[in-house]
Amino acid sequence: MWESLLALAAAVALLMLMQAFVIQVFTVSSGSMLPTLLPRDSVLVNRLAYRLHPPHRGDIIVFRFPQADGREFVKRVIGLPGDVVEEQSGRVYVNGKPLALENTAGSGQGTEPAMTIAPHRMPPGQLFVLGDNQAASLDSRYWGTVDIDKVVGKAFLVYWSHGKEWWDVRWDRIGYWLP
Repeated sequence: MWESLLALAAAVALLMLMQAFVIQVFTVSSGSMLPTLLPRDSVLVNRLAYRLHPPHRGDIIVFRFPQADGREFVKRVIGLPGDVVEEQSGRVYVNGKPLALENTAGSGQGTEPAMTIAPHRMPPGQLFVLGDNQAASLDSRYWGTVDIDKVVGKAFLVYWSHGKEWWDVRWDRIGYWLP
């Protein structure tokens, strides 16, 4: 009996340590990352992913909102330090080339509202992030770049997903590894 309780306490302690330092749970609250992430998808975030290397273009990251209100967002990294990012008539360019990422509802293909962002060289330590559903995403185009120090980690797995009601489980989403 005591051995079982001790094993349970050790498992709970290990889970709490992992939650604090290694893995974080993040629940998507909007449609800004459609079709990759759906509202009410719960994803696992690797908090150690960027301790050894910086984020890469195309990574899906969770970060603390740049305007310091405590919220966390999930977006895709588009621009890295030193890159030149611009948008003309709804088409996003990185280093003079049209943005081409799979699994996005927009992908810089001109499907979002016409907008113009003058060419902007990314400063050191800053990332330019976009939602995959660019027409419905508040992102770096609106509130600027994200400091790398505000990145919580890399989203890597949908571990739970449900519709508007908690019992409406989206079984086909569970276990979906993020690109």
